[in-house]
Amino acid sequence: MNETERAIAFLNDEFFMAVVEKQRLMYINNILDSSDEDVDVRERERLKLKGLEEFIASLKSIATNKEIDKKRKFMVF
Repeated sequence: MNETERAIAFLNDEFFMAVVEKQRLMYINNILDSSDEDVDVRERERLKLKGLEEFIASLKSIATNKEIDKKRKFMVF
C-alpha cells in the first residue's frame, strides 16, 4: 500500500475520524469553558486545534496527490 492509499484509508476509517472529531470538540469545549483570565489555556488549546486541523489537511493533501498526478499526465503543453 503506497502513501496515497494509506492516507485515504485513514480518512475513510470511521474510528480514526471519530477520534479526531472527539479531540477537535474537546479543544473547542476547553476554549469555550475557559474563564476570561485563562488566556494561556485558550492559546494552548487553539494551537492544539490548529495542529490537528493541519494534520488532517496533510492527510487530505497526500490523499489527493494521486488524482493530481493523473491530471498532470493528461495535460499537454
